[in-house]
Amino acid sequence: MRVLLATVVIAGCAMASIGCKEKSQETPKPAPVADTRYTDWKTFNFQNIRILYPPGHPLESTLVSMAEGYVRSIKRVDELLGMAPFYDTLKVYFYSGYGQGRELTGQQYPFADSQAIHFWLPSFYGPTLMQYLLPRWAPDPPRHAFLKHGLIALFDFSGQNYHASTIGYWNAREFIPLSKLATDTAVNSNEERFQSAEAASFCAYVLADFGPQALRELYLSPVSFDSSVMQTCFAPIDTVQSHWLNYVKLNVPKDSIRDSIGK
Repeated sequence: MRVLLATVVIAGCAMASIGCKEKSQETPKPAPVADTRYTDWKTFNFQNIRILYPPGHPLESTLVSMAEGYVRSIKRVDELLGMAPFYDTLKVYFYSGYGQGRELTGQQYPFADSQAIHFWLPSFYGPTLMQYLLPRWAPDPPRHAFLKHGLIALFDFSGQNYHASTIGYWNAREFIPLSKLATDTAVNSNEERFQSAEAASFCAYVLADFGPQALRELYLSPVSFDSSVMQTCFAPIDTVQSHWLNYVKLNVPKDSIRDSIGK
């Protein structure tokens, strides 16, 4: 028994020795390359907003109002979507313009990821802020992408009236029915304000009539949109569309309708 035990121990030591030898022969992995794009950038802090910007930024004097705008916008989104108050630090990379933004990020439009907002002009603060906040409101992307783009447009803080746009499209017979809008693959809040304008109007209607929890249920629903609408709004999709359009008409000043197309 002692001989057998000694043999096992020796074999184990031998295997360990071989493992160590093989491990020592592995090619060491190269160290990650440090990101030097922002090493000389300056930092501006205001409450829980941290803005990083290049030296000599032409809009350095506007950083206070920019940070205040983020604080107000976050509070507004939190309130309307029923989110817990946002106390984390929001990091914003503020590029000197679209040339620098595109050069350093490789992206055509301002954007946000889970770590920070990457922003440059011309743009509005809202779209990238919503890209940053939406995963905190609903962790999974929606099956029906128009809801995501609708919320980004609704909270773009551009001052546009997307109810007016929607009723304008209806009057011009260019309106996209809700059933088709739900499956439209061309909706893109970065590149258009046709489908996304309607989507924004619809999201506003759901928030007003059913509340943020219902909109979140629609957003996260894994089933068809027709079924989601029936489960959440308790009516078939055509009926919900009619109620939506009636809501739009009640919330658009009459003198703005004729000028609303294309906005």
